[in-house]
Amino acid sequence: MSDTMRQWMPYIVIFNFAFVALVLIVLAFVTTRRKPAEVPDAVQNAAEFVLDWFVRQARDMRPDGVTVIAPFLASLFLFILFCNLLCILSFPVINVPPTAYYSGTLTLALIAMIGITVLSARFKGVVGAARHLFWPNPLQIISQIGHTLSLSLRLFGNIGGEFMVVLLVVKAAPYGIPLIIHALGLIPVVIQPMVFTLLTANFLAEAIQSEEKQRHDAAPVELPSSEPARSGK
Repeated sequence: MSDTMRQWMPYIVIFNFAFVALVLIVLAFVTTRRKPAEVPDAVQNAAEFVLDWFVRQARDMRPDGVTVIAPFLASLFLFILFCNLLCILSFPVINVPPTAYYSGTLTLALIAMIGITVLSARFKGVVGAARHLFWPNPLQIISQIGHTLSLSLRLFGNIGGEFMVVLLVVKAAPYGIPLIIHALGLIPVVIQPMVFTLLTANFLAEAIQSEEKQRHDAAPVELPSSEPARSGK
């Protein structure tokens, strides 16, 4: 990578983030303006499958929060997926995935944790959301910082590593082998958005579930007594 490319890389990351956001907005506008067909086509089936998965995840957390939790999780997944897929494009500048740089993945992780805090405040109030950050341990906030670093480093390590391997291989062998690397690279490109979203959903579930549910889940299970029941004679 040239020195000029490195100098412009922060702006390229921002530009590609904005490009992906614009693509998703256009796709959302097109898909929501279409009239449902009597026989669903491939596009409608795919959209309903993705939406149904996130709705089920949200319903398991809070049945009364599906309308805000499902869009939050779906937006994270689709945004990260489309950012990763930029690496398969042949256009210069646009073919640089923002998730291949730590500044991009750290931004996404911060957005995820801020979203979790905002949703927690929506369901439990500002006091309840603040209490989750400092209770039962005053150092609970360190755990939130750890979640942010975990999300950002995991995504950066997988996507950034694959992208750097492709750049090195292209310099050594411009034809043939990079195609194989790209094909294998599609595995983390698709899996990592799902991992990021599932971890975010897990952190969100811990933040928004009620104290009663937390105590119920943490309560020890009482085993049935092995003593035979006494007769009431």
